[in-house]
Amino acid sequence: MTKKDPNYVAKLEKAISQKYGDEAITNPRKFWDEEKEKKYIEQSKEFLQKSEHLAGQKEKVDFAGFLVNKKLLTKNTNRVCSVCEKYSFDVYDAVYVNKFQTCRSCYIKWIESREERWATGWRPHKEE
Repeated sequence: MTKKDPNYVAKLEKAISQKYGDEAITNPRKFWDEEKEKKYIEQSKEFLQKSEHLAGQKEKVDFAGFLVNKKLLTKNTNRVCSVCEKYSFDVYDAVYVNKFQTCRSCYIKWIESREERWATGWRPHKEE
């Protein structure tokens, strides 16, 4: 075993100050004052308020067995065709679902060039 050098820390600090400058070994409290403390406390309070606000926006809600962001549930979208009762993931169906509550294929089959009849309330029978 070798003996521990009692001046090891002093030598290490001297080497660090030669390589990186005197600020590298200076105690950070030297540069801290009451004004900086007040600014730090204000910034901490602002950060806490912002994080609490964001946490409220990211609240999760149980929806059909899944945890969903509450913000997403404000949108009322129904992607089920009223004629064939199929749920549509197709992007092109969005226009037809929003306007006629049908998918694109049902629109072509039952509504295209007969929008007036659809607007009056006519719907195809299940056996058709």
